[in-house]
Amino acid sequence: MILLGILSKREIARARLRARTAMTVQAREQGRYLGGRPPYGYRLADAGPHPNRAWARRGARSQRLEADPTTAPVVSWMFAQRRVGKTVARIARALNDAAVPCPSAADPERNPHRSGGRWTLTSVGAILANPRYTGRQVWNRQRTDHELVDPANTALGHRDIARWNPPQDWIISRQQAHPALVSEADFVAVQGMRARTTAPGACLPARRAAPLRGVRAADGLLLVPRSPGLPLPPRPHQRHRPWHEPTAQHLRP
Repeated sequence: MILLGILSKREIARARLRARTAMTVQAREQGRYLGGRPPYGYRLADAGPHPNRAWARRGARSQRLEADPTTAPVVSWMFAQRRVGKTVARIARALNDAAVPCPSAADPERNPHRSGGRWTLTSVGAILANPRYTGRQVWNRQRTDHELVDPANTALGHRDIARWNPPQDWIISRQQAHPALVSEADFVAVQGMRARTTAPGACLPARRAAPLRGVRAADGLLLVPRSPGLPLPPRPHQRHRPWHEPTAQHLRP
């Protein structure tokens, strides 16, 4: 029984490797849509018969992303507002004041678990950080890990945990696969900018650079900050220790 279990795990690992290798080639070289929920601003369109002949004989059709005439202008407006220096909170507030449907409200069939009430900072930030709006197909941004519920008691089974992959593991298509809602130059500029929250010329305290992530541009892969506009915790040597007297830098808001 132990030998059969080892052979079964080996076959599962081989099948997983073959599937991931095929999907990597399809996403990078062909720019194929590999399923999943379409991003806000896009909708699914028919792309002809399925490339697999067996599936095509069954009537299966392949799909691709196309710009949604209702939500695509909203995405372009969000990038334009962020490009001129508006904060993520201000963009979300403007969308709520204008009664623009949020992603879950615009597509309630795929979001039955969400309320669809209002725009939040998380939803706006996720849209502004999604490289698929540049027209390139991006796959493998997330992964699912199978971990034991209790390592001391394997009889409890496994659980699935979704985690974000590092930028070097992303699969980005070499060519544009669908209509772009923002140019690559504007997308990279939005990732590396901070909204102006003080008067021009005011002195700002030193700030640590945000973690970097890769974004494929026209001339290759660029490294840009991961979380634009979000405050970062101070460095360990900048934190106030109880045996030190607080300084003016620590008392700044």
